[in-house]
Amino acid sequence: MRSIVLAVLTTFGGVACTASMDDHFDGSKVDASKWTTQQVLSRQIEFTKPGRCGSAAIDIVTTDGDKGLECEDDCQRAELRTTKKIWPSYGDEVWFSFSFKITGDVPSAGSARSVIGQWKGPGDSSPMIAQRFDNGVFHITVQDNNIRRVIAQAEGNPDALLSAQSLLGKLEFNDRNVNAIKSLQSLDLINRNSPEVSNRFFSQHLAQSMGPDAKNSDAKALSQALGLPGDGNLVSQFRALAFVAEPEKYIGRANIEIVPASNRPLPDPRKGWVDMIYRVKPGRTDNQYGLRQPGEIDVWANGQKIVSVRGNIGATMQKKDNFPLVGPYFKFGTYRLRIPGTFHFEFDEFSQSPTRAGLAQLCAAQ
Repeated sequence: MRSIVLAVLTTFGGVACTASMDDHFDGSKVDASKWTTQQVLSRQIEFTKPGRCGSAAIDIVTTDGDKGLECEDDCQRAELRTTKKIWPSYGDEVWFSFSFKITGDVPSAGSARSVIGQWKGPGDSSPMIAQRFDNGVFHITVQDNNIRRVIAQAEGNPDALLSAQSLLGKLEFNDRNVNAIKSLQSLDLINRNSPEVSNRFFSQHLAQSMGPDAKNSDAKALSQALGLPGDGNLVSQFRALAFVAEPEKYIGRANIEIVPASNRPLPDPRKGWVDMIYRVKPGRTDNQYGLRQPGEIDVWANGQKIVSVRGNIGATMQKKDNFPLVGPYFKFGTYRLRIPGTFHFEFDEFSQSPTRAGLAQLCAAQ
């Protein structure tokens, strides 16, 4: 079985080195040559049997009393990260594959900033790519500096999602717009998730002013009441994005092109194993040093192409920062604001390679 191999790729710029690594977690212990455990407690690591293909899978468990290692606020963090010798050079094309599912107490509403897998590159504060599970919806985001975009989700209309994000991209990031978007999200979530509260305390006219079926005049009136500019289109289309935990992160223009494949949704990880493949080639056209070309991301789930992304991905490399040209590195587990209950993130069959052909073969779906 392949463990860690240094793969050498010949490129136009010379030689680029990317480490290949597989981990099937069948040994029921964390391999310290592959993963660091500085952001997870030993008691949060369990192994469940059987795994996706082999005898076991790793299970990261978060309970009510858990806080988090290296958390900046009241969060729960339990993550494993690839060791530095596996990190690629910045700009290398790298392929990742893995399987995961989530079980236990999985809230369908009220989830805030819930990350269940992420890639971080040089200078990134938020991950350049993240798997998230906010308000019961599995989705994937990318980052253009401080501006975020959803590139795929497990439910909803991809066209409506792109439209809502485009409208948010036209807004100026200021306190008025941030407060207005947060208020709009709260109203929409209460209206849909707590209809008894909405029916008792909200007017029917307010409920009819939100969502894709709202009359133009009603949506415009609500938009004006919230202090949002425009003709009300954002109010009527915002529902497609209302599930995200931090809607203010989507305000402003992002230099990112999102091309969904046949409007395919992501699978729901609450219903069983989800097999993911990512092709990641980070880059930006505005880097002051290092690679100066658009980044590229392609995503597959359960054998189907989901989405392609091109553009400025991650943080701008500025000379004054002088970050090493390495990454992105991969992390898996749970990183979220505190949520009650016991949450299980099961993970298995990880593979990293400079080519798709170099990824470990996955067994047939069970």
